[in-house]
Amino acid sequence: MNKTIKGIPIYLIFAILANIFYYGFLIPAAFLYPGYSPFLYTVSALGNTEKNPNAWFLFSISLILIGIVLVPYFFDMKKWYETQPNFKKFIIAIQIIGYFNSFSLIMIAIFPTNTASDLHSFWSIMNFFCIELIIILVVIGLRKHPSYWKRISIIAAVDFVLCATYLTLLRVYRAIATIFEWLTFIFALGIILLIAINMYKKGL
Repeated sequence: MNKTIKGIPIYLIFAILANIFYYGFLIPAAFLYPGYSPFLYTVSALGNTEKNPNAWFLFSISLILIGIVLVPYFFDMKKWYETQPNFKKFIIAIQIIGYFNSFSLIMIAIFPTNTASDLHSFWSIMNFFCIELIIILVVIGLRKHPSYWKRISIIAAVDFVLCATYLTLLRVYRAIATIFEWLTFIFALGIILLIAINMYKKGL
């Protein structure tokens, strides 16, 4: 039986909250960062305790809260296979990687880029790899599901390219990589919300 709050499924509420926590905390953090620009600085720069002394904690709070709400969100992904058991393996794989992704977000928040750069970089890269893997599993695993909106795959493919571009530019031309990081997260959170809306509209 679906758990709801005033008729709205829990998974949809958590998907909305993930987006609210991202924009609601990071936008103020960016405004409070002296001279911040997504074309010049990474998202992680917002958590720099020295360069963003007045708002670094907003970055940490944002990622921790997103990591927390995504755990029950990924748990409810099981609804995709409850009536369609053929998709169970793909969904379980998405759930496992999703849980690890949630953990990586929390670790990124715990280890600021300026005080624990190696650990921060490690968990940041893990986060991006998780995004790529989840996109692949969603596109391949759900494409034949009768309830899946196939147009989501188009947005997912765009996000995959954005993420891959960021990871490539990060090593060869860091100066223009930052905007692709921002776009990767924006699209990823959009996909999470679209999948939740898809589930809601299809009665999953």
